[in-house]
Amino acid sequence: MNLNKLLKPQTVAIVGASEKAGFGGDTTRNYLKFSKNQELVFFVNPGRDEIFGRRCYHSLLDIETDVDLVILCTPQKTILPLLREAAQKNCGGAVVFASGYSEVGAEGKVKQQELVEEANRLGIAVMGPNCAGFANFIDGVFAFAFLVEERDYSGNIGMISQSGQIVLGGLDSPNMGFSHVISSGNSCNVKVEDYLDFLVEDEDTKVVAVYIEGITKPTQLIETFRKAAKKKKPIVILKTGRSGKSQELAASHTGSLSGADKVLRAIFKRYGIVEAGDLEELCSMAAAFSWLGELPKGKRCVFMNVSGGEAGVMADLAEEYGITLADYKPETKKYLQSLVPDYGSVNNPFDMTAGIGYNTPVMCKAIEAISADDQVDAICIAYTITPEVWDATITHMVEAVEISRQNKEIKPIFWLPFIEHTRHQGSADTLKNAGVPLLPSGKYGCEALKKILDFATYTYEDGEIAIPDGVHKGSRGLSEYESLCYLKEHGVTIPPQAVAATKEEAIEAAKILGYPLSVKIHSADIQHKSDVGGVKLNIKNEEELAIAFDTIMDNCRKNAPGAVLSGVLLKPMLKSGVEMIIGVNNDKDFGPTIMVGMGGVFVELFKDVQLAPAPLTEKQAIQMIESLKAYPLLDGYRGNAVCDKKALADLLAAISKMAAEGKDKIKELDINPVFVTEEGVSIADALLILYDEEKEC
Repeated sequence: MNLNKLLKPQTVAIVGASEKAGFGGDTTRNYLKFSKNQELVFFVNPGRDEIFGRRCYHSLLDIETDVDLVILCTPQKTILPLLREAAQKNCGGAVVFASGYSEVGAEGKVKQQELVEEANRLGIAVMGPNCAGFANFIDGVFAFAFLVEERDYSGNIGMISQSGQIVLGGLDSPNMGFSHVISSGNSCNVKVEDYLDFLVEDEDTKVVAVYIEGITKPTQLIETFRKAAKKKKPIVILKTGRSGKSQELAASHTGSLSGADKVLRAIFKRYGIVEAGDLEELCSMAAAFSWLGELPKGKRCVFMNVSGGEAGVMADLAEEYGITLADYKPETKKYLQSLVPDYGSVNNPFDMTAGIGYNTPVMCKAIEAISADDQVDAICIAYTITPEVWDATITHMVEAVEISRQNKEIKPIFWLPFIEHTRHQGSADTLKNAGVPLLPSGKYGCEALKKILDFATYTYEDGEIAIPDGVHKGSRGLSEYESLCYLKEHGVTIPPQAVAATKEEAIEAAKILGYPLSVKIHSADIQHKSDVGGVKLNIKNEEELAIAFDTIMDNCRKNAPGAVLSGVLLKPMLKSGVEMIIGVNNDKDFGPTIMVGMGGVFVELFKDVQLAPAPLTEKQAIQMIESLKAYPLLDGYRGNAVCDKKALADLLAAISKMAAEGKDKIKELDINPVFVTEEGVSIADALLILYDEEKEC
């Protein structure tokens, strides 16, 4: 649906306009204070002839011209009739403030569905209901219901929120300037994904900040993320609903470790989306991207401080948040040493002392020298800007940064305070005009800097992800034998195996497989075999095999009385190695997600896993493996053999391809453990859950 008449209207009618407090009065006041082209806004109220000295129409139909946008400040019962009138004026957009829709229960949901159907029939894009409206600061359209301070809000941040209060919080932030702010409310026939797509395409929007509670158009969301990734336009998202409650229904380790929220985070990572942890971070990250002149070319950063104590604090914070400290070239270090007093330190973080901090020309020389070093990608000035510039150091340092940034060859500079203060506005404005983000203090600032550096060095690899075509109604689990056979049919190498319904069949099969053997219960009804005494390992001969068979069958009859027991599964014992897990969890919205992590009994204990949407390239598979905390175990930790990491990556990529091709067939897959040695990989166990054929499209 085209959103231009909604978000970029030429003519606007405020229905329910008023001089009284409330939606009608406050929206009217806002429009008169902030909007351009006020001769093209029309007030409508059947009980008034004039509002704030301007003509007021008694009906939309009385307006002499077409109306692109109607702002409906009226009760719920009036909305549908007013939309029908608006359609007669060739209207294409409506803002509905009224509540009493899906947010209040079953009856409200019915009313909202009626609103959706009528709006679609009329071809009107509706913002809301139950919203606070929007403001377009580029074209001067202020269709917003909450009163705000009268000042200049214009900038290049596009903000979307399902909560009007969060939009108001953004408008209250003095560091944020906006192209658009949008309070989507219940999202009638225009969803958050539609607004996001609009802002990603909008040339006046440099960064998009989003508060979102749920996803309704996953395919469109992915396509919009892809557009943003290709444009290198940052999207910062605060997503609520991180509860793990839904994970309780998962049948496998993979399901419990890759719930819906974790899947969405994996999608974010694939497309370079910056995730915020709270509203403070959402606003501060958006402001930082908004102010930033250009993105760094790499992650290596130099911190400049005026004291050794602050340099020590920054060293700790940089390590804690994974910020790469740049190593100067020897000639850079030698030159910096000539600038600082004897008690200064030219390490990184750089204790440049107040001697440089009070000397604008010398600080400019230091910035220029550091920036010229090709082992440096970014500079961060770490010093607190207080409300009043009583400390001359602040004046000199801000001035030095401003002068340095006039040289287009100077690498990106950030400013990070140590203590939270109301910032001196003059200094903040100077930094903003110089393209230098004024980050939050301490940990918040370091986390923001790390995320900016990560985004700056993110490279998008084009490719489709496997979104399912339908929603399935049921599923069934396969036995380990059936699961492994499925993998083999799809090109995955599995170890030799055999099933035996009787003790005698087991002994005959063992003659072919050879000893030592693993013996496990063969039953599609038992997914976690060790829990019911259904596993015996390192069986060395026929006598041990016979005992193992009887013991396993007795244990499972006792501990899983409802399970159908089909005998045992026999496999040769595998060479032990680093135990890993590979899994698939098929999200109903975003399709199969691949998981790799530390396996065996440690998977639930340490939860050291990485997730990514399917399919994977070999490069993406390697990046996932290298991101694990347990990666050193694969790389020869403490003198152990270096494992065949490429073989693990190849297996991970192959499983991801199988999962993508089976996006409407595979629900979950658990391969645990996968033994990784210097000679390759071997699969010790697998659990596959397939969807039933019946599905809803």
